[in-house]
Amino acid sequence: MRKLLSTIDKICTAIAVLFFIMLVLVLLLNIVLRLFRGGISWYMETAQFFNVWSVFITAIALCATNDHLHIEAIEGVLHGTPKRIIRIIIGIAIVIFFIALGISFTILATRSRHAISTMTFLRMSFVYWPIPFLCFLSALSCTLKTVYDFISFDEKSENAGEVSAS
Repeated sequence: MRKLLSTIDKICTAIAVLFFIMLVLVLLLNIVLRLFRGGISWYMETAQFFNVWSVFITAIALCATNDHLHIEAIEGVLHGTPKRIIRIIIGIAIVIFFIALGISFTILATRSRHAISTMTFLRMSFVYWPIPFLCFLSALSCTLKTVYDFISFDEKSENAGEVSAS
């Protein structure tokens, strides 16, 4: 399972980097086109979409490696079974968070019917629909990491559950 979590991390990081590169290219294209004909009208929205999607894709990788925001002070004073229980509780809480966020974005995507101001042929729901899937993938990634931590937890080596980013 460690290889699976590492693969998820690498794939999601690569996709997020590609989205960030696309964001930069759109902004650079707009800068160059401003010199000749005033730029492109849809650059800001496109850049924002690439940024938001890359952040949600990065969340999948962060859940797979347990590199997301967490309080280490609690885990630092605990050892053995209590530490294991805290890791599981935190994992479950994060999974619930991503599921709730995914449900919220699903509701937003189904109710969003207005056009994007600079790209009137597109609706905002097209922008919102990838986000629930990315949230549910983050929940799945966190579930896999929590199961891995539960299975591989060893009192002699309490950091055995950590997946390195390399």
